[in-house]
Formats: sequence, C-alpha cells, structure tokens
Amino acid sequence: MKWLRPCAIVLILYSGSSALAQDPLVLTPPVDSGPSTLPPDAPLDLTPTTPDPPASPQPPSAPVVASPPQATTPPIPPERPDTPGATAPGQTVPGAAPLSAPTLPITTSLPPQPTSTGAGVDAAYGAFQRGYYLTAFQNALERSSAGDTAAQTLLGVLYERGYGVPQNFQEAVAWYGLAARGGDPEAQFALGMMYLQGLGVAVDRDKAAGYIEESASQGKHEAMHQLALLHLEGRARPRDPERAADLLKRAAAAGDVNAPYVLAQLYTNGEGVPQDDAAAATWLAAAAQLRNVDAEVEYAIRLFNGTGVAKDETEAAKWFRRAANVGNPIAQNRLARVLAAGRGVPADPVEAAKWHFLARAAGRNDVFLEEFIAGLSDQQRAAAMSAAQRWPVR
Repeated sequence: MKWLRPCAIVLILYSGSSALAQDPLVLTPPVDSGPSTLPPDAPLDLTPTTPDPPASPQPPSAPVVASPPQATTPPIPPERPDTPGATAPGQTVPGAAPLSAPTLPITTSLPPQPTSTGAGVDAAYGAFQRGYYLTAFQNALERSSAGDTAAQTLLGVLYERGYGVPQNFQEAVAWYGLAARGGDPEAQFALGMMYLQGLGVAVDRDKAAGYIEESASQGKHEAMHQLALLHLEGRARPRDPERAADLLKRAAAAGDVNAPYVLAQLYTNGEGVPQDDAAAATWLAAAAQLRNVDAEVEYAIRLFNGTGVAKDETEAAKWFRRAANVGNPIAQNRLARVLAAGRGVPADPVEAAKWHFLARAAGRNDVFLEEFIAGLSDQQRAAAMSAAQRWPVR
C-alpha cells in the first residue's frame, strides 16, 4: 500500500554549510578607475570539505543497482522562479558555520495515490486530498475495522498531523502499529520515525531501526535512505558505510530525491566506496537536477574548477545563479565573485555588488568583495543597493 508518506525525520549527515567552507576567490585591490578583475585562468579554490559521516544497522535485503555513470557533459539547469527561501525536499538552505553534529529536521508531504482497490480506502484518500479530513477520518475508520492497513495508516497520519481531529501522537502510534503489524511499509516507516523522534512513545532507536528495516525490505525508498543514514550514524546499528552506500544507490534508483546528494559526499570522501571525483560529480549533478540546493552549489564549484567533470565556468555560473535565486547565501557570494571577475559571465559590477549585499545580509562577509565594491562609484553602489532591496523582483 504505497500511498502515504507520513511525517518523516531525516538525518542530514552532510550539510552544504560545512561542505563549503572554502578559501575565497582572491580579487586584486580595486583602483580609482573601477573594479578589479582576476587573471583569466586564476583558479577559484572552492573545494568542498565535509565532516566524517556517522554510522548504522544490519542490512535489509533489496535489489542491487548498478553504479552511476561516469560524469560527462554537465546538465543545463532548468528554469526556476526567483523565490527566496525555497529548498529541495528535506533540505535546508546552508549557512556559513559548519555543523558539529547531525540535525533532525522534519519533512512532511501529502500521500500519493493509494494502490488499494478498496472503494472505502479510495474514498477516504480522495476526501483527504480535497481537505475533507473529517470525511476521510470517518471513511478510514469504517475500513480499518475490517483490517484494512491502508485505512489504518491514514488514521495514523490524521492523528499525527492533527487533520480533522485533535493532534494525538499516542493515537497515531497505535494506528501505525496496527498497520505495521499487518505488513504495511508506509506504516512501518512512519512508526519507525515516531520511535526515532520520540513522538507518542519514548525514544527507542533500536525499535525505530527495526521498523525502518522492515519498510526498506519492502522497497520503500525513503526507508532505504533513512536506514543508510542510520548505518552511517552508528548508534542504532553498527557503523557500516559500505552497506549505507549500497542502500543509497537502491534508494536513488527507486526515486529518492535525497540519496544522490549523500552518495556524492561518500564518493568525495571515499566512505564506503572508492574515492572517485567523477562519480561524486555525477551524483551531485543528479541531486542538483532534483533541486537540492546544497548540491547545486557544490556542483557549480566542481564545474568551475573542473573537479571530476569537464571545466565549464559558464555552466558553473548558471548553477550559482539558480541557487542564489532561492536565497542561498553561499551561492549569492560565489555569484557575486564571478560577476565581479567576469568569469563564466560578462563582468557586471552593479550586479556583483547586489548579490554581495544580499549574501552579506545573510551573514556571508567577504573582505575581497568589500574592497571590490569600495572601488565602485557612488552611483554604482547606490544602484546595487537599490536592486538588493527590491530583490526578489515579483
């Protein structure tokens, strides 16, 4: 019954904020005649560095997936609205400071179309999707008494989120438990996450891992991804980077949007897989295409420097702009630098200053860009500040 995605807690073990603490792109001091530029072939030293990943559990069985293709031609980023603050699913916009430990952000989503052929379940789901939560509750309650695990899982979601009924984590755990014992992979995953976060039950990481394993063994890609992170974390299960990499490949092949980015980090660091810059770039490209903002920035850096992929400053600038347009301060800073230097894009001092002002407002200070902007005219600085204040243009 793969039709419900309950609230999940995703261990983000690799953050772009820690992975992008690079040395700055050095600009020569500006002169009175205008802003400074870089030599044409000066390198942009932005090589990401990431912390060692954590560990986790014993492997569930799942189908084997082939290794990713080698990096070839970089993909062109699709269009994206200039809306700040938007991020890829399950991701956060990175800041400048490195993270000292994994975080546990909560991600939610509406359930997809149910696979059950039961009319009652479909009616409950249809009501849920239209926002008729009391109707969904009543329909699901009728079906649940007949042992319908999909209906039981929906009741768990309604109680967990407080849709149409008072939020009650204990009731959610009870309904998820019924469905999980009936073999529903969605309920198994949801129940595992409840135990992992301690919602309605005491935190029990071993039970959480057990339920997540059961769900992953039935092919739920979110469970495969989460189980891989538990393998990397090493608390609920023994640390096993090799098993984690295998699970992440399977999750990615099944459509998980977060697995490619974590795989890129593993290939970058040689954790559980051979260190391979080409494979890391390939997985970063896949994650970037899935609108993972951290991946967009790191892939742009690799494109600019030619690390694991053919050097292409023009494409790098496109990816920097894409991430900058959704409010990523690191991307805004990098875009300001390439605009100031005319690398991959025509030099544009006013636009460079605008992006620097935006990045600076988000905490990304840059002494070199400050010196660059000091060389601009009063009119240029005023135009840049005005453009920053109007951003984003609706």
